[in-house]
Amino acid sequence: MTNMAKQGINTEPRLRYLLLLLLFGLAAVGLNYTRLPLFFSVEFIFGSAIAVLALLLLGRSAAIAVGCVAASVTLFIWGHPYAWLIFTAEIIWLSWRWRPDNGLSLVKQDVLFWLCVGLPAVSLLYAYGLDVKWQTAVLIALKQMINGVFNTLLASLLILVLQSQHWVGRFFMLPLISLRQLLFHILIALTLFAGCIPLLIDARKQQAEYVSSVEQRLQLLAATLQKQLQVQGPVDQLTTAEVTALLDLLLPDDSVGVLLFDSNGSVLNSAGLITSLDSMVNSIPEPGFSHWQPEGVSPLLQRWSQSRFVIVQHPLTVPGIGAIIIEYSAMEVMAKLEQDSARQLTLLVAFLLLVTLVANWLSRVISLPLRRLALASEKLKSSIAAGADTDIPTSKVEEYNTLGQNLQAMSRELAAAFTIGKANEAELARKVNEQTKQLQQANSQLEAILAAASDFSIIATNQEGIISYFSRGAERMLGYSAAELVGKQSPAILHVADEVTQRSQELTAQLQQPITGFRAFVVLAEQQGTETRQWHYVRKDGSCLPVSLTVTPILNQSGVITGYLGVAKDISERHRNEKLKNEFISTVSHELRTPLTSLYAAIRMVNSGRLGDLPAKVANLLQLAENNSKRLGRLINDLLDIEKLTAGKFQLSLEVQSLQPLVIQAINEISSYATQYKVILQTDFAAEPLFARIDAARFVQVVTNLLSNAIKFSPVDAIVKVSMHADSAFVRLEVTDLGEGIADDFKDRIFEKFAQNDAASTRQQGGTGLGLAISKELTEKMAGNIGFVSVPGQETTFWLSFSRCPAPDQNPVETAAEVTGSVEN
Repeated sequence: MTNMAKQGINTEPRLRYLLLLLLFGLAAVGLNYTRLPLFFSVEFIFGSAIAVLALLLLGRSAAIAVGCVAASVTLFIWGHPYAWLIFTAEIIWLSWRWRPDNGLSLVKQDVLFWLCVGLPAVSLLYAYGLDVKWQTAVLIALKQMINGVFNTLLASLLILVLQSQHWVGRFFMLPLISLRQLLFHILIALTLFAGCIPLLIDARKQQAEYVSSVEQRLQLLAATLQKQLQVQGPVDQLTTAEVTALLDLLLPDDSVGVLLFDSNGSVLNSAGLITSLDSMVNSIPEPGFSHWQPEGVSPLLQRWSQSRFVIVQHPLTVPGIGAIIIEYSAMEVMAKLEQDSARQLTLLVAFLLLVTLVANWLSRVISLPLRRLALASEKLKSSIAAGADTDIPTSKVEEYNTLGQNLQAMSRELAAAFTIGKANEAELARKVNEQTKQLQQANSQLEAILAAASDFSIIATNQEGIISYFSRGAERMLGYSAAELVGKQSPAILHVADEVTQRSQELTAQLQQPITGFRAFVVLAEQQGTETRQWHYVRKDGSCLPVSLTVTPILNQSGVITGYLGVAKDISERHRNEKLKNEFISTVSHELRTPLTSLYAAIRMVNSGRLGDLPAKVANLLQLAENNSKRLGRLINDLLDIEKLTAGKFQLSLEVQSLQPLVIQAINEISSYATQYKVILQTDFAAEPLFARIDAARFVQVVTNLLSNAIKFSPVDAIVKVSMHADSAFVRLEVTDLGEGIADDFKDRIFEKFAQNDAASTRQQGGTGLGLAISKELTEKMAGNIGFVSVPGQETTFWLSFSRCPAPDQNPVETAAEVTGSVEN
């Protein structure tokens, strides 16, 4: 593993480094105190694993400091300095041999240390320094070698785990995991664990069998002694010499000792060597089998050689005997265990060396082809750019060889494609230059067009409503410069706030969703593609300017709205002309209305016969005069209504009302007109009452206009059908006639003021072209909608639609049965 530990230390605060060093030292000391017994005389300590971790994470100085502190624990637990010397030398060796750029080679370096330095040094120091047998010294050396290599392997595995955690890797500046080192440590760890566990289990089993055998022998000897004492008679009647002779006779050799206690806890007699108990003791020990080891003796093998197996029994069948204690020297068992341990440790070391060699070879065989491929791939970029072949190494491993061949083929195809791509790139660059010139030319033309459009204000915004373009015409019209508004303001700064609020309320009611702020300008344009509406702009000096504003969404290639374009034209002159025209119409209408009322009343009085009978010719002329006066009155009323609607002076009283009675009222009012044209009115109403929020008088006026048009353009004896139905949200009224329909070229203008389909036909049928315009204005002011469906030559249906309201308690409901005149249900 390549670990730039020193760089990490230099860049980290010194306090953090010292804190980590302290934590590592404490952990190493604690792990050395916590010993793990494996089998006879073999105990593992793990402090050196923490020292290796310190080397990989904190650097050489920290590793040596942690290693020395951890090794000093052996001065207390083993009572000699030689283990400290060896373990300190081990971490110094690893710190010297380790190179960050060589990867995790610490296990191999540690094996090399023990083979070259550790094994000879331990054997010599323990044989001559502690005066132990050469066989024992070699066993200790093999044990410490296995312990040291295992700790180094354990530390390396922990580092691999830490490398896999991103935050730990960033904290300690750890490099990426090397495949070879990953394979090496996984192979050696799995193989060692798989091979060592059965060996350790077998060693523990053999040790347990040896100890069990000693226990059985001592139990048998104690039983024999009890029988002999029973045969000799009561112990208190025997002399000390007789008991001693009996004990000496029963002891198999000098390695066994016997001690007898009376029932009071006093020593009666003894034979052989007794070391585990003081002969002056005045208490009877607890019965059982145990392994006694002397205190203050080290190393462990020396303590084992001086240890004794002890069995204590309390005989109940021998009068006067309180306890029988038999000791047996552990030398014989130790000799067997030493032989087994030597064999097991030798096997472990040989297995360790073999596994290290095999794991190193396998990791190299597996990773080397990938390493070669990685080196070759570094040249791919230059080779492909030059159009040359890349030399991809072959491998004896089939999968790697296939990968290399595929990479070779891919590099050739990429080189060919890159060559073609370079040619295409040159051609594309040429075309881009040409198109850039064309775009620059088109942009210049567009700038010239926009600059020439000085009578128009052209403003573009983004989706959020922030101004992104402000034309020169807009600067001239509004007094702002583009620099003042572009990227800083919304078009709302150019509008009257109350006007925007009123429009927001209208759209909220119309669309049944809250509309506020900038959305009031664009929501209908999004739905319809464009919207033209009159607004008042506010100039920089505070003055207001009426404009006709057309808003259009700006779409990208995917059809997604990216902004909005507003084109406004100053309609101040049009407003002045409209004002003059409306004033003229209003003046003329009022001036005509008064004399016309008197004239109409006079003619009606004459025609009524109250002033006497008239000649037939005169009566006909006066009847014609009455009809024309009435028609002229309706025209004047229409002119006054349209003038009020245009000026915004029309007041409506909106209430929730039942619609059927109002439609019936309109039908009754128009029935004489239907009779005159010989047209039959037919109704089709929903069974339940339908309610909407309307102005009753103006609703009747709208329905009367629709019925009048339908009757007027229907053939003789035709049926005009009036139907009204509703769903959960809307009420819909339809008036259908069987006339000639509406021409396609007139449909777009049918709701305009003074609009007429055919002048000659209109003169024949009568009318001013104001009825539908008035009906549309009134319907929309009542928050309704009006429209039509017409098939030329067949029929025409005009419809009204209002939001449905719940029925108020106080409104009575009339039925279709109240309709009078020429009406069919």
